[in-house]
Amino acid sequence: MLVRHTLLYMPAQLLGPLFQFIAAVVWTHFLPANDYGVLTYVLASHELIAIGCLAWWSQYSLRFAGAYKDADGRRRFQAAENAVILCGLPAQAVLVVMLLSAQHVPLSVAMIVLASICCISRSVTAHLCERARGAGRVFIYTVAQSVGPVAGFAIALALVRYCDATPAMALAGYAVAQSAIIPWIWRQMDLPWTIARPDASIIRGALAFGVPMIIAGGVMWFSANGIRIVVAHVRGADAVGLLSVGWGLGQRLSSVVAMLVTAAAFPLAVKHLVDGSREGAIRQLAMGGAILYAVVAPSAVGIILVAEPLVDLMIAERFREMTLVVLPLAALTGAVRNLRIHFCDQIFILFEHTHITIIINIVEAAATLGLCYVGALWAGPAGAVAGCLAGATLGALFGFAYGVLHFGLVIPWDHVARITAATAVMASVLMTPAMRALTLPPLELLIVDIVIAGATYGAALMALYPLAMAQVCQRARVFRLALR
Repeated sequence: MLVRHTLLYMPAQLLGPLFQFIAAVVWTHFLPANDYGVLTYVLASHELIAIGCLAWWSQYSLRFAGAYKDADGRRRFQAAENAVILCGLPAQAVLVVMLLSAQHVPLSVAMIVLASICCISRSVTAHLCERARGAGRVFIYTVAQSVGPVAGFAIALALVRYCDATPAMALAGYAVAQSAIIPWIWRQMDLPWTIARPDASIIRGALAFGVPMIIAGGVMWFSANGIRIVVAHVRGADAVGLLSVGWGLGQRLSSVVAMLVTAAAFPLAVKHLVDGSREGAIRQLAMGGAILYAVVAPSAVGIILVAEPLVDLMIAERFREMTLVVLPLAALTGAVRNLRIHFCDQIFILFEHTHITIIINIVEAAATLGLCYVGALWAGPAGAVAGCLAGATLGALFGFAYGVLHFGLVIPWDHVARITAATAVMASVLMTPAMRALTLPPLELLIVDIVIAGATYGAALMALYPLAMAQVCQRARVFRLALR
């Protein structure tokens, strides 16, 4: 069931992050370093604002919306949801101005308006994505998850190319696409537009569940994006722009591969828990963690090994030198953080102990920002990224240890060992003298590396999972016989 649900959600999990990755590459060819840094900071600030204004309710909805099964319960829940969304709109606009001012971003009227609309439409669309995921509406989830990054990027690219190559024009493209899709999603989900006084008990329950999520998410935002603030303070705005390419790409690539397999696991674990099976829920999380590691580990190692042709092919020349240094470390940092967030942290959310995520995120943020600052002073942007990797690793070790000791989190060590071995085989093949001696153009070299890496990793996994392969072959044989 987990594999089937994972495949159903895969298009949505792939398209959005993939186009965010493409956008991060394309903007290096249109924007100078300072403007690139501004755009990435504004988009990152939107994530922080959404955490405080709406993402906490999204998490509550994902976990508890299904409990309101009768007509009266659904009506009360929707009244509370509408109130939360409406109250969050002016708050988001104010926070946009505050966060832009904090980093001395030029505040023209166009920048304020477009950044606010982009932030609001992005957070509402993201919330509706979670509502669709919780309801099992895969098609709606896919559209909602993809329109902003895909259509928004297309519109933004046209505006930047033909109107004005500024961060404001890029934000305008995303704002248009995200705003346009919200009414369609709302109608498809059959959500009422009416405004009514919210049920205080629902709001109190959501706040009790969600406030720890706000704090944890805010702290986690600083773990992921505080490097921009640290480097801006130590090295200046241009260094932030140069750093942001490799940092953003490494984080984005790690997120792309992680999100391919994370959408389906948590709702299935919730279903087991609702049905009364705590052990089944934990086993579901463990299986999801194994699948997550199976894509994150080889992807992170692969990014490190193909960084040079990847950067030469995609990144504008003025950004390449710094990106080559930052990208491998950023990919490892993203891999470690995604393993913790999408595996370890899920057990605390599942059992309604979200306050523990605050403690874990504070530990990670303190270690990350402190080591990032020391690294920036010692070795510039590269040292800052190395500090972030060390901090993320410490946070993950603490989180997994707490989950195992206090909640019975099961780490699938057998799968981890096999996947690690397959990843090592893949890396050893890519690092052979024959492979390193290839002198092909960047695109051809990248294709060859990816094909050989994928084939090697796949073959190694098949050899390490003989029973699973025997079952697959048996099913294929039965299918062929049925077609005759």
